[in-house]
Amino acid sequence: MNIEESLSELPENKLKKIMLKKILEQEVDTSDEEYQKRFEETYKVNLDIDGLKGYQIFEQTKYTYKYGEHLEDPDVTITFRDMEYVRGLLQGEIVFRMGHWGRIEWGGDNKKRNVWHMNRKDNFIFTRTRTNERNAQVLLAKIPFFDPIVRNFGTSRQGRPLRKEARPIGPVEKGEIESLMKKMLSESVDVNDELYQKNLKDQILKVNWDIDGNKSYQIFEETSYNYEFGKYIEDADLTLVIKNPDYAKRFLLEVSINYAPILDDDNNLIICIKTPVVRLQFKKPDEHRWAIVKLPFVRTMMKNAALKQDAEKEEIKKRKGKREDYGYYIPVNLPMGEVENVVVPYKVFEHFINKASNIILRTCPCRERGDCKNHSKKYGCIYMGADTKNLALAPDHGYVATKDQALEHVRNAIADGLVPLLGRGVDEAEDGQGVMDTGKFLSCCFCCECCCAIVKLRQYDMIPGGRGFMEGTKIKVDLEKCVGCETCIETCPFNLRKVVDGKSFVDPNRCLGCGRCITVCPNGAISVDIEDPDYIEKFIAKVESLVDVTEQTN
Repeated sequence: MNIEESLSELPENKLKKIMLKKILEQEVDTSDEEYQKRFEETYKVNLDIDGLKGYQIFEQTKYTYKYGEHLEDPDVTITFRDMEYVRGLLQGEIVFRMGHWGRIEWGGDNKKRNVWHMNRKDNFIFTRTRTNERNAQVLLAKIPFFDPIVRNFGTSRQGRPLRKEARPIGPVEKGEIESLMKKMLSESVDVNDELYQKNLKDQILKVNWDIDGNKSYQIFEETSYNYEFGKYIEDADLTLVIKNPDYAKRFLLEVSINYAPILDDDNNLIICIKTPVVRLQFKKPDEHRWAIVKLPFVRTMMKNAALKQDAEKEEIKKRKGKREDYGYYIPVNLPMGEVENVVVPYKVFEHFINKASNIILRTCPCRERGDCKNHSKKYGCIYMGADTKNLALAPDHGYVATKDQALEHVRNAIADGLVPLLGRGVDEAEDGQGVMDTGKFLSCCFCCECCCAIVKLRQYDMIPGGRGFMEGTKIKVDLEKCVGCETCIETCPFNLRKVVDGKSFVDPNRCLGCGRCITVCPNGAISVDIEDPDYIEKFIAKVESLVDVTEQTN
């Protein structure tokens, strides 16, 4: 499309038209097998680009659209709320990533609605620490004024519901930030508070502030507190900088906002504000947010985002050195060699838990966000290793656990029918938790077929390949025993199994090896060949070559 003005200069009314045209008129191949599979049932979509309307109807062999109107009974209504976000999408400066979700459960009419919001992250507080330990999260958790923010940490990808729209606060007046800062400095600390004294026991914490150019410092001790406005202290443990006066005003007024931690290029913690930019409202109360991955324009944008993200990761590798991700779903139905009564996942988890210097158990953010009805929300992630000591979580979302507590967590999760996943995921630590991964952060998840993001992306064919089954094992179907009953197809959470020529089939390079199909097959036709009897020991050795969970000498 020829546009006289550049996208950066286009007025919003033209941006709306370009975005709507880009979505509605995108080429759709209705003869494509995958398209026909995704739309076996008709799917209706209303689009609202900041007031500009249109709709799409996807049928198995047909695609129709119309400008200027909405359907009465759409399966989903997608509303783009922020035109600067749209501008960034069109320019390619902002990528369409689905990882930053929030949910508002109740509408203005006090009725529960299946409404989701996708967010952008705006930089809010820049932190700098005096040491190289990068423990800014832990230091922030000791500052009383940060309690509501810390309660949002650990939830940047799949965490808590979004706060409802914050009350209007009006523009920032001259001298208002200075006045609010002085109020915060003088009123935010109670040295007689039991938690304050516990957090500062045998410690002095020195903090510098720079909010919209206004400087101050605070000195926190177990039974005392001092501050001064207008000055920095030379040997501060932590320096906090807020450049945006509007965000600063909301923060100082303690107006509820959606916070999340990330790391900058120098591995310093940045606290972001999650701002809703795309709103999704589904007709079905149990519709999963990932359902929109079926839509062609979303798939195209996500694939473009993935390409850009891969390029960004390559730049990070050049700057920080290669940090390899590695992990597998661990099959739940395989015995440990000669030890028939010990399932594989428990043996693997037991190995690392017994060696771990620090263990954090947390609730499952995916099941919390999806309000899972099939599995317990309390059997969530396990994080291990010294890097996890730099992670702050709200008490109702996670805690430092003993080895016995962690092992019980594993046993209960497996008994609940969840599929274990263990390995090193640098993005999980840094993008998800805002903690620098120095090779001492082991991530462990327990996934369900209804809420897990990886499962849903597999179901909608947005992860075309993968590591496949755990190395040293191989999926096998006995063609004589298989009768093509499709029980395994119904059970496969990744939507990968199918019947070919009357027999069960799955591409071994795509199967993730959860093991569910093995026990549900009524004829015992599916099994796993253990090609390498040392496969568990080799898996553990590979993980240990990338992640050290033991206590560090420093």
